[in-house]
Amino acid sequence: MARWPLILSIVGAAVLIGGGLYAWRVADQAGVAAAAITKVVCSCVFVDGRALDACRAEDPPGFETIPVAIDQTAKTATATLLLIVTRRATYSEAYGCTLDPP
Repeated sequence: MARWPLILSIVGAAVLIGGGLYAWRVADQAGVAAAAITKVVCSCVFVDGRALDACRAEDPPGFETIPVAIDQTAKTATATLLLIVTRRATYSEAYGCTLDPP
């Protein structure tokens, strides 16, 4: 009988560690996706001079669900995914659109 608390503790710890690693991997992949679509949309809007709707109509499969906000005054595009991952790209005359550090 004394083994059950130990076994349950080990199983619980394994589940928590596995869940944490899975969440970290998902957040990492979400950051890559947010960065990719932010850079593409920023370049499409500020370098090509197209409307946001026209740019988003050509999104690769899966990217259409990532919300991207455009700030015309600051010349930035910002994508937020899973409410925790936010990436922003900023347009400048000299370099075009560049990703801001995470």
